[in-house]
Amino acid sequence: MTSLFNPKLMVLDLEANTVTEVLTRLSDRLIAEGYVKESFTRAILERETEFSTGLPGLGRGVAIPHADPEHVNASVIAVGILRHPVQFKMMGNHDETIDVEVVFMLALKESHSHMSVLQSLMDVIQNESLLKQIKEAATQDTLLQLMSANIA
Repeated sequence: MTSLFNPKLMVLDLEANTVTEVLTRLSDRLIAEGYVKESFTRAILERETEFSTGLPGLGRGVAIPHADPEHVNASVIAVGILRHPVQFKMMGNHDETIDVEVVFMLALKESHSHMSVLQSLMDVIQNESLLKQIKEAATQDTLLQLMSANIA
């Protein structure tokens, strides 16, 4: 799964105040690098409204937003480390919110790979030490090494 990461799509210290800003800033990078179509931003915003993606990680809130494969040109995962937590609605419970600090934005061309990627990310989310290292990564290369070494 190492090929799913690109340091250009790892945004450290992402400045955003709302879910919409977070998702738009990350999807703009995906569009600029050619991984997704222009329709991706609207699709991911609409999907987040219907099916929220905030998850309680160990010690840090995480979100895993994604859109349908029809909006994707090539599979990749964008990573955003937020400067300040942003409140996302909790996955499976729109009435609750969670302060998210780390966002893994999935752009997957093949829908069958979605579940294996999610399972690998869930393993990361449940590893408090690793999640702390990801949040505190000082460079894109460090973040790339952490992700590549820990996602099988």
